[in-house]
Amino acid sequence: MAVRRASHSGSWYSDSAKELNKQLGTWLNNADLSHGPARAIIAPHAGYQYCGACSGFAYRQISPIVVRRVFILGPSHHVRLGGCALSTAVKYHTPLYDLRIDTQVYSDLEASNLFEWMNISVDEDEHSIEMHLPYIAKIMEE
Repeated sequence: MAVRRASHSGSWYSDSAKELNKQLGTWLNNADLSHGPARAIIAPHAGYQYCGACSGFAYRQISPIVVRRVFILGPSHHVRLGGCALSTAVKYHTPLYDLRIDTQVYSDLEASNLFEWMNISVDEDEHSIEMHLPYIAKIMEE
């Protein structure tokens, strides 16, 4: 059972839970709740120094009372995919805490024959989904 490391923490965003929590909290608190509660958002996946506030606006629109399950779709920058891929990880590590993967949903998606599997090293090289994980951990923490 693989756990995906937060391989871009310490470079694309802080690897300090205390500092990261403060940054995310500031960006979320500075954003207006103007379109929520959202059931879907589009947010950037660059380093937080470039897009932390923009992501904060998007994630501010989500209510953890309304959202029960989170799906993240991201592009692949390192491996060519013929369609969509699922991670082999069962947990995603963040500096805040680990996020559990709903393995039953993965099984259902795999059964559709529309998905391939991405090994853990390819997953950890990719940043597009990882950049969303700390925000998800922050907004869903309660």
